[in-house]
Amino acid sequence: MQQPVNLKIIRSKPLFTMIKSFYTSKSNMASSVKTMFFSVLILLINMLTGILTARFLGPSGRGEQAAMVLWSQFLAFSFTFGIPSAIIYNVKKNMKDSAKLYTTAVMMGLTAGVLALGIGIFILPYWLRTYSDSVVLFSQWSMVLVPLIVLSQINNAMMQVRGEYKLFNLLRFLIPLSTLVGLGLLIVTKTMTPYTSAVAYLAPAIPFYIWTTIRLLTQYRLELKGAFQSFRTLIRYGIGSYGNDLMGNVSYYIDQIVIVGLLNPSELGLYAVAVSLSRVVNIFSTSIIVVLFPKASGLPKDQVVDMTFRVYRLSTCIALLCSMIIMLVAPFVMPLLYGPDFKEAISVFRMLLLEVSLSGGTMVLAQAFMALGKPKIVTILQGLGLLIVIPLLMVLIPKFGLLGAGMAILSSGILRFLFILINVKFTLKTKLPKLFINKEDIRWLLRAVSAYKVKQSD
Repeated sequence: MQQPVNLKIIRSKPLFTMIKSFYTSKSNMASSVKTMFFSVLILLINMLTGILTARFLGPSGRGEQAAMVLWSQFLAFSFTFGIPSAIIYNVKKNMKDSAKLYTTAVMMGLTAGVLALGIGIFILPYWLRTYSDSVVLFSQWSMVLVPLIVLSQINNAMMQVRGEYKLFNLLRFLIPLSTLVGLGLLIVTKTMTPYTSAVAYLAPAIPFYIWTTIRLLTQYRLELKGAFQSFRTLIRYGIGSYGNDLMGNVSYYIDQIVIVGLLNPSELGLYAVAVSLSRVVNIFSTSIIVVLFPKASGLPKDQVVDMTFRVYRLSTCIALLCSMIIMLVAPFVMPLLYGPDFKEAISVFRMLLLEVSLSGGTMVLAQAFMALGKPKIVTILQGLGLLIVIPLLMVLIPKFGLLGAGMAILSSGILRFLFILINVKFTLKTKLPKLFINKEDIRWLLRAVSAYKVKQSD
């Protein structure tokens, strides 16, 4: 017979011991909360770096800096060919083939990165034709980082599937922290320019990316035997997932990509600040997705759908509440933090907040398809939303300016959300679960927290 839990012992347990046990736990809840905690820290650092660059560069300089930093990240994420998702899915199913799969993934990633590098150098002079030659040249040189960024996504996938969330989160934290330190040095030495600040954003990640790759290659060692079979295994899932990854990445950057070609640096600077600050509410969905996909892969369909929708309801409810609060304080806080020149960005900022909350929930729901081996469905859904947002941006930005960009992005987010729901019902052939948070969700969350406390007290 199970002994009753002594609540007095739990309450008397030192707080630091509880925190330590939670930090070392590998449970789903602990992993999600720890990832969210680090996401909050990263968000605060990114907000501070954004405030510093906006204050010292102004809207025009902030726009030039955004144009120079944007492209290496955009092209790297666009040329992953679904390899990170394929690594998670296939290594989870065949742990014994981890070394073969990782070795092959590294070679695929380097090849894809070099391809993206060449394309970037070629297209940038045409797309950035409204910017100075020095901005274009810097952007071209930044392309040398693309292969490393592609590898970093593969390494992140391996750390997730290995359950190394502590290291994964630490690296995510150290990179923006290094950027903040770099910007501080530039301010102290009075050498802050769009170009030096762009270096502070790009350069700190290089040693971390190289170290992580060497670490994983040392642990798994190069295993080239059966590389062709590993390639076929990865590319089969990767191509199906790639469309989703590509569409998600393009959706993430498309507004800034289009605006670069349609608006001047000052307007881009305003929009870059609005986008950066609006993604404050994205921490709930991104933190959960990092854990949800690996944990849900391989489970029965009913469990995957139930788990995904419950997580969606909880995370989206919190995100929407936070968005409403931020909208109310934005007119007072935004000019105070970034300066009076950025007050014009408040209207589009509010629209982007709603879009981020909705799209975050959409991507949580998309993990059900990813975990059930149906990544192509999510690809189609993302593609349809993208086909709508591009013409909307082209039409609404010239007519309404920054507000038109917000209208286009929000419309696309609503359509993607509806497409996801339709396919849950008709593609997964399951009854559509409840969309709004209910008492059972709250009770489930409280039970999970209570069970975790009891477990740690044993």
